[in-house]
Amino acid sequence: MKRLAILLAPVAFASVALAQTTLPEGTDADGNGTWSLAELQAVWTDLTEEGFKGIDTNADGEVDATELQAALDAGVIALPGASSGG
Repeated sequence: MKRLAILLAPVAFASVALAQTTLPEGTDADGNGTWSLAELQAVWTDLTEEGFKGIDTNADGEVDATELQAALDAGVIALPGASSGG
C-alpha cells in the first residue's frame, strides 16, 4: 500500500501544480489549495453559484485542481485571455 501511495504522489502533485499554473498568481487567496466561489469569481466574474456547483463535482463547496482541470478540459470555463476561436 505504501508503494502505491509513493507511486501516486507525483501524479497528485502534478495535477495540483498544473491547475494552479493555469490561473493568475494569488487566485487561491487563502492558500488552501482549492478555490471557493469568490476566488473563482475573481477570475471569471460572470461565474454563478449554479456554474460553480457544476464545476464542484464532489459538492464539497470548494473546487480542487482536478475539478478545475476537468472544467477547463471540457470547455466549461476557459483560461483568462484564451481566445474563443471565433
